[in-house]
Amino acid sequence: MVSLGSAARIVQKPHQGNDKNSDFHQEESFDAHSGQALFSDQFLSFEDLFSPGSDAVKQSGKRISDDIEELTRNQRWEDIISLYHPVEEKTPDLVKADRHVYIRQKIAFAMGQLNRFDDAIKELLVCVKADPDNFYTRSSLAYTAYNSLYSAKNRESFLAGQAKAKRIELAHENFKKAQELRPGGVTNFYRQAMLLSQIENKPTMALPLFKKACHNWEVLEEDEKKQRHQEQKNYVKSLYRLGSHLLQNGDGKAALERVESCLALDEKTNYVSLPFKYFALGKVQHYLGDYEKARDALLFANQSSSRQTLDFVVELLARTYLALGKTDKALQSIESVPERLRRPYFRWTEADVLCSLQRFDQAKQVLKQSLERDGRSKHKSLIKLVKIEYLQKDFQAAMDHASNAVTFFREKWDNPYSEGLFWQSIAAFRLGKQQQAKQLAMELQANCRFYPKLDRLLAMINQEHQ
Repeated sequence: MVSLGSAARIVQKPHQGNDKNSDFHQEESFDAHSGQALFSDQFLSFEDLFSPGSDAVKQSGKRISDDIEELTRNQRWEDIISLYHPVEEKTPDLVKADRHVYIRQKIAFAMGQLNRFDDAIKELLVCVKADPDNFYTRSSLAYTAYNSLYSAKNRESFLAGQAKAKRIELAHENFKKAQELRPGGVTNFYRQAMLLSQIENKPTMALPLFKKACHNWEVLEEDEKKQRHQEQKNYVKSLYRLGSHLLQNGDGKAALERVESCLALDEKTNYVSLPFKYFALGKVQHYLGDYEKARDALLFANQSSSRQTLDFVVELLARTYLALGKTDKALQSIESVPERLRRPYFRWTEADVLCSLQRFDQAKQVLKQSLERDGRSKHKSLIKLVKIEYLQKDFQAAMDHASNAVTFFREKWDNPYSEGLFWQSIAAFRLGKQQQAKQLAMELQANCRFYPKLDRLLAMINQEHQ
């Protein structure tokens, strides 16, 4: 075998003369160990056998890249992995030449499509180590971590406890790095906002990121928008989400502006499905008190659904009819959803509709059924029961429900429940338990000084003591 260390190269001058190939370079390498001359030209040189930057390695990398692109277009994820993973075994020349990052990125993407998130993250961490400032790697790693969290949320895979916390941390770290590398982007701001709002339930922290995603698109020139058209989808989704979060913050007018922009831009593309867009519009219009427009938007949202009736649309539609004074239509809307599919928040509206028709016993039955299925928001059903019992002058039953609401809330979140304390105090007052009523009202005042009507309640209690 030729020893690479023993080779010496002799470069010969190009041939002269009338030969049409006289500019064709030929070189000879001399193996000092065997004495054998090695031929070399522009197609192959002695160094090409081992040089990391050789054309052979480049051509191999391009061939593999083209192959993976073709497999990706046809969504042949298993084939990509079986052909090129592990990279160290399947393409060692690219690893030695330090040209493996792109291949690993594509393999990681294929793994992500198959929910093999842990394996995908391992590949991308190798890429980050090799090239820490590679935007595509950072963005891919953030997205893969984010996608794995969404998969777990949808119960397609399992991720909990410390592993989930580390995955969230990994996503944030790489979203931020990708944003530093491309501060004018849209997608990474949108996805990090989704991570905060949908996975971590931190809508307040998500709001500025949705705003940033929208701003970054809106300041682009038209030719730049054409070049980056792939990001328009996430701009439209950011508008939709931003509208929702602005509404949660009580800014109905700004929310309406964003939702209407989303509808106009997404009219043909439907990046956000019609039922969701028109539900968002109806929700904002309901908040602003424009109930007729809200009704029309919600009816369209419901009709646009290709699936079974969307309960959240129907629930808001029933509340809208209730606000319009059309209780019969509200009840019809409620009854269009099978009872077994009525979630707790739906049953609260159902109870409100029944109360508006003075069918109090039925309303109480609905709320008690909700209590049996609800492990998270029982306190809301209990407070609705408090109010019904109070109206019917059963102050002891009202007191019991309010006490149960306070106990449940404290056990669930280790915090006092202001609304429960308020109604406990009022019920105690109506039962003639003035000292207990005052004690409960003072506890409420210590925890929530400006609770609505608290001053009126205290004045009533103090007047009774005089």
